[in-house]
Amino acid sequence: MQTDIITVTNGGVGAKEAVEEASKFAIYTGLDKKSALRVRLLAEETIGMVEALTGEFTADFHIESDKKCAVRICLTIKTPMDFAKKKELIEASSDKKNAAAKGFMGKIRQLIENGLYSIDEVGSLQAEYGTMTYMNLGMCEMAPGSAIHTVDYMWSLENYRNSMGDAAASGDTAKKEAWDELEKSIVANIADDVRVGVKGNTVEMIIEKRKF
Repeated sequence: MQTDIITVTNGGVGAKEAVEEASKFAIYTGLDKKSALRVRLLAEETIGMVEALTGEFTADFHIESDKKCAVRICLTIKTPMDFAKKKELIEASSDKKNAAAKGFMGKIRQLIENGLYSIDEVGSLQAEYGTMTYMNLGMCEMAPGSAIHTVDYMWSLENYRNSMGDAAASGDTAKKEAWDELEKSIVANIADDVRVGVKGNTVEMIIEKRKF
């Protein structure tokens, strides 16, 4: 089962239609009321993240399911911007630096933004502006059977959770804060995995709920 592909932008185009596709998906697949609400929440959080992206972006959004996964929300994001334009945006900001992302989806947004300016430049952004430091814990090799195709690199929520270990008992303040952030996140609480794959000027984000 796959819904129609909806093109959305961070200017709000396609946002309402994308969320409506989530409701249609729930009806077509016979989800109960609680599960349907979860799918809608995941779609709303995904679209909200797209609307918060900096610069010019377009994204193709759809939802699918198969025998391995009850819900798979797929987002393919592209931008005409390059690293130089990204730096111009940063320099034009009031504090002359990339504002720290707040919340789990805020950090996913920043990971996507930085990834879109090519893998060679991500390190430069991190070194200069200190962005996405602990998110590197989720970087991983391509997982077998991944829905994301050949990529330069990939970040996975599942891998990130595993890398945390017992954050509360570790005494590591940064890890504890990161774990608290996950516990407060709608997406992290519902989804089994979130994967962000970067290839050139394209980023694919996939949110999976394997079963209800």
